[in-house]
Amino acid sequence: MAFDFAWNTQKNQLSDVKGKEREQEREGKIKNYMIDPTRTHLNYDFVKSETGLYQRVKERSEFLKSQGSKVQKNSVVLYSNIITIPKVEAAKMTDDEHKAYFQSCYEYFCDRYGDENVLSAKVHLDETTPHMHLHFMPVNKENGKLQARTVMGPKALREIHDQLPKFLQERGFDVKRASGEKTKMKLDIHEFKAHQDFKRQTEQLREEVQALSEKATKGKEYVMKAKDARDQLEEQVGEYENLLGKQKEQVEVGQKRLDSLYAELETTEDFVTKEIKSLKGEADQYRSQIQETIDALSNLSLVESFNESAKRQKLSSNLTISPSSFENLKKQAELSVQLQKALQASEREKKQLVDRNKYLESQNDRIPNLLQENRRLAREIEFFKSVLTKLKEALVNQKMIAQDKLDKWIGSFKSRATFEMNGSVEPAFENENEKEGFKWHRETYGAKYEEKSSDMER
Repeated sequence: MAFDFAWNTQKNQLSDVKGKEREQEREGKIKNYMIDPTRTHLNYDFVKSETGLYQRVKERSEFLKSQGSKVQKNSVVLYSNIITIPKVEAAKMTDDEHKAYFQSCYEYFCDRYGDENVLSAKVHLDETTPHMHLHFMPVNKENGKLQARTVMGPKALREIHDQLPKFLQERGFDVKRASGEKTKMKLDIHEFKAHQDFKRQTEQLREEVQALSEKATKGKEYVMKAKDARDQLEEQVGEYENLLGKQKEQVEVGQKRLDSLYAELETTEDFVTKEIKSLKGEADQYRSQIQETIDALSNLSLVESFNESAKRQKLSSNLTISPSSFENLKKQAELSVQLQKALQASEREKKQLVDRNKYLESQNDRIPNLLQENRRLAREIEFFKSVLTKLKEALVNQKMIAQDKLDKWIGSFKSRATFEMNGSVEPAFENENEKEGFKWHRETYGAKYEEKSSDMER
């Protein structure tokens, strides 16, 4: 069964030719999804030339202008023709038959307009339907001038529609003149591509709508999870605020204790130094007095050769001691005993002072530990402040909560922490929103915390 001859033509000015060349030669970014790049190498051109289509048209136009043709900026210098073999018929034909069909069409236009005016006849086999892009300049063979209106007027179009199918029939192809109705297979190739693009874009939009619908569903789930996460973060923020308050209180207590130990150490060192110096002086004085008493007692002249009874007799018969001397000697003996006791007491007190000094030295060894603990607590406070800042930034950046509302929540958490610590810590506010949140919580829950505190006291 004969198939309709499919031919479409379009006129072009010189400014249109570069676009035709890019489309024909597959230059630049290819947007037509029907093109299979793996088959582009199969395309071929019946016109062999070292220059591109635009350059050929420009050079030919300049030559015709030099020969007397009126070539202006808006002149029609080229006709683009698309000749298609319907997809069903193309499937029945061999590659050689395809080439013979397109070559016959090429020869017809060369005969009608001259070989020198048919500037390109490129066959595309990398799309769904085999077709040829044939470009010729509308030159009147009778006078050799560029005359588009005469060469491609309504009469000429009817002649091509009538003559070219007959020419192909003579070459053995079962083809007939087209009826003129634009069925899907007879559409202008550009209209057909536009139609296919529209279908593809419609399908893409449908897929995008489906994807957006699924994304919206996931978004709802994400919002629910975000709300749960926000509630958890609220609790964590409250816990962090409470913990920061306690840590701050511990740091303050530690600092006060450290200052107290420093003061106590300085006072104790001065006291111990003075006490040791004083006791040393007293001990030297007591030692001197004892030595004097011992020396005084040793001055008594007793005969060593007598036996003990003789000594007592000698002492009782020959030694004469006046009552005043005896009393003085007695007092010195009593003083010696007292000095001995004082010396022993001084030694005990000295030992106590040494022990006290050792204790203070051990306390002095604790000072670096206390300083280290103080620095650790300070680092923890900075860490928790950093965590709280990051939590606030995450909540605001993820748009889970507005900045002003978050600040009010933090203010309310500071109010709660103040209640929990019985007002022992005075909170600091970073902005007016925190103050407002603190005030709101105090007015709303203040009575509740006071009642709880009264129950605990009872």
